[in-house]
Amino acid sequence: MSAATAARPALASSPILDAAQWLATGGADKARAAVPQLREKFGLSATEAVEALRESRLILARAH
Repeated sequence: MSAATAARPALASSPILDAAQWLATGGADKARAAVPQLREKFGLSATEAVEALRESRLILARAH
């Protein structure tokens, strides 16, 4: 288990990770702000939506 995984065990299967994967795979409407979309679609708080944005960037960075 990596240090990042150990620091965030709740992300293993969570709405935040689901939202991050959705963002990373292009599910969001690019013409709308991402945070409101995440809040509506996944029921996230604003803080959780920002965390999902961060996680989506990490997913995309690992893919390259």
